[in-house]
Amino acid sequence: MNKELQKLLLAQQEEQSYHLPMEAEYSFYRRIANGDMELLKLNMNADTMEGMGKLSSSPLQNKKYHLVILTAMITRFCIEAGLDPEQAYTLSDMHIRKIDACLTPEQLNPRKGAVVKDFVLAMHELHNSPGLSYHVMQAVSYINNHITEPIRVSDVADAVKLHPDYMTRLFKKDMNCSLSQYIIKEKCRMARYMLLNSQVSCTEISSFLYFASCSHFVNCFKKEYGLTPNAYRKQMGGLSNERSDAF
Repeated sequence: MNKELQKLLLAQQEEQSYHLPMEAEYSFYRRIANGDMELLKLNMNADTMEGMGKLSSSPLQNKKYHLVILTAMITRFCIEAGLDPEQAYTLSDMHIRKIDACLTPEQLNPRKGAVVKDFVLAMHELHNSPGLSYHVMQAVSYINNHITEPIRVSDVADAVKLHPDYMTRLFKKDMNCSLSQYIIKEKCRMARYMLLNSQVSCTEISSFLYFASCSHFVNCFKKEYGLTPNAYRKQMGGLSNERSDAF
């Protein structure tokens, strides 16, 4: 493997073909996560792979791989910047399906611009949405970042440095639901994504998202979406699971 790596590095040096510097790449992702509308003025559809590296000998597959990686990285940067994970992952899935459906390298040319545009607009709307106080936005971000952990109201209040009672009143005023209700709602949204995009059983999802019990998870999910988790998975065409429990 070392010989192969050295051979590739030498070839790149001879051809003066280098990867894009990491800071330049990350700066681009941060601009998207900040909702920088100036990016929409740039030509993202040019047929160029400069600084992108070679992941496949097939030009079509090479472009697809890079666009999928681009989409995945943008998705994660935007989630870290506060975009709702369900919205971000669904947007990512939509674009990756469109990338996968392209049959020629030329068909892929508009796809980068489409990905960047949708995420920039989503982040611009997020950063400019009125009515949410700073502490509530911080609370929402904390919940999104700790959704796979047990989250108590006191945990959120501690994270934003407010008294739990005041945090609860502030959250209710801005979000029109209690903080505890919002936590359950977001856990159910994450569960919904897992039901549709994995073969994880309801019991495992319940444990992964730290619901009090599997039956508690099922009751919460049914209240939110009108169906039990497995019924929802079946109706919406999610990935089946041979080990799936009876809920």
